Amino acid sequence: MIKKFLRGINESFLLLIIIISTFCSCANEINVFEENNNKQINFSVSVPQWKNTDSLANTKISRATPITDTSFGADKSFNLIADQNDGAGNYSTLINGQAVTYTNNIWKTSNDYYWSGIANKTISFYAYYPSTISNVSHTAGSAPTLLYTVPSDASNQIDIITATGNNVSGNTNSSTPLTFNHIFAAVKFAVGTNGLPSGTIKSITISGIKNSGTYTFGTGWTLGSSTSSFTVSPSTTITGASGENVTSDAFTLMMIPQAFNNATVSLVYNNGTTFSITISGTWNAGGVYTYNLSKTIVFNYNYTGAVQTFTAPYTGTYKIECWGAKGGDDPCKGGALPGKGAYTSGYINLTFGKQLFLYLGGIGNSIYKQINYGGWNGGGTSSSNANIYFPSGGGGSTDVRLIKHSGSDGWSGTSSLLSRIMVAAGGGGCLGDNATIAYGANAGGLKGYAAYNSDNSNYTESEYDGTGSSQISCGSCPAYEDINWFGYIYIKDGTMHPWGYFGYANQSYVDLYWAGGGGGGWWGGVSIFGRGGCGGSSFISGMTGCVAMSADGTQNASVNYMTIGGTTYSFTSPVMNDGASSMPSPSGGTETGHNDKGYARITFVAAN
Repeated sequence: MIKKFLRGINESFLLLIIIISTFCSCANEINVFEENNNKQINFSVSVPQWKNTDSLANTKISRATPITDTSFGADKSFNLIADQNDGAGNYSTLINGQAVTYTNNIWKTSNDYYWSGIANKTISFYAYYPSTISNVSHTAGSAPTLLYTVPSDASNQIDIITATGNNVSGNTNSSTPLTFNHIFAAVKFAVGTNGLPSGTIKSITISGIKNSGTYTFGTGWTLGSSTSSFTVSPSTTITGASGENVTSDAFTLMMIPQAFNNATVSLVYNNGTTFSITISGTWNAGGVYTYNLSKTIVFNYNYTGAVQTFTAPYTGTYKIECWGAKGGDDPCKGGALPGKGAYTSGYINLTFGKQLFLYLGGIGNSIYKQINYGGWNGGGTSSSNANIYFPSGGGGSTDVRLIKHSGSDGWSGTSSLLSRIMVAAGGGGCLGDNATIAYGANAGGLKGYAAYNSDNSNYTESEYDGTGSSQISCGSCPAYEDINWFGYIYIKDGTMHPWGYFGYANQSYVDLYWAGGGGGGWWGGVSIFGRGGCGGSSFISGMTGCVAMSADGTQNASVNYMTIGGTTYSFTSPVMNDGASSMPSPSGGTETGHNDKGYARITFVAAN
């Protein structure tokens, strides 16, 4: 087994070549008839068979395997050329392209021929199957040659087998053995270990392969100088799982044996998606070469503090995953923990060239006795009182948008926020001082968690401690709504301000009683008097329970999908895990809540 790997960053095309050269043969002996004390020329035949390791069957019936019997079946026939030496080194053609059939329980030519009975009057035999092949040339005393050009379409290619028996003694008194062998290499395709995008395979083409040559019986090939492209069109629908056959035996390529360099393999799906790679190697006669193809297209996005752009390289289905950021750590090092980020994923169809804009949440600031702003993309800024305590800022959300923000802050423009089709919320900020440990609330799924002064950051909502953000609001703190300083709203300069908004938590520092920054999200989490920040809520367009936002900024509880510019964007198989739940980790495996900066991943999964 020979393995050959080709890899790239975020994109990998794995090529595994499996060479299988196992054949079985079985001789079919016959009785010898005599005439004038000389023996009639007849044959015993053995033939090779392709062995398929992907099946329990011993043989497979296909265009590329015309011989499927335990030996050369009695229903078959092959052609024969025979040259006889007169004993002095002079050759004449005894049999010229006659058919050999199974007649009266022996393999023989249509005309009867007999051995001379003289040992040095030898005969050389050259047999070939199928008998319909043309361009076989022969000169007495020399091995025949076959001038052959391989058809470019696999459906027109044939499997040719030949057998040679040189200088067989003239006093032979038994059946002459003819052992057939394939003169081509068989080339097939399957899905490799790392898989392929699902879809229907329209064609596979190999370019840059020698397409012609002269085959000399008993010796082998002399290649021509021209190259060509060879195409199989299997119309095979695959799930992309490792080991799936892309080309069945009926679409096996029958290639002239050769060494080649930098040949191109192109895999084309029905929707036009095409993958290509160059390969090098050697094909030997009688070898079966299964190319196991893998193509993984993954785009990973780390936090940068700026918008990042994805452009769909193919038309098809993509899996999008987002991880929201955690809130800032405890600035006082008193043991409080920040809220963790949420996870969202789903599948969506995109056309070639479609752009998405990714905004990855940052971790909230956590500087001792200084103002702590929220993480980039919606994390809330904490508040303080008389500059004594400064809780940490909330974590930013990670989201996917259709409209890029062009403002100075890089993320908060109204039209851009209204174009979000997926949001993974961020966790709330925290504080641990000498008297109080205020945990940040974990990011929410459909609904954000409320903060609480306890080691239970997933506190059940109460009137006193407030409510987490939802699909339609940032939540509230009913106990403090009537106080001008704290809670869900505060009044400054005669203006009422919410502490959570659509798309983000409070962004302004306020010199009030301390409160941790809320997490960013579909709706940002509120900051609550004497508490850590609440977690934001998450959103997936098309997911049951989500409430979409229209272009004019209104919400309808019966609509869960975003329609932007006349196009509806709806994810299938949505997954939403809040910051208290188990979720996939960006680095592999699982984690309980995302305890890091925001992250995103886009994977091409299907060409359909």
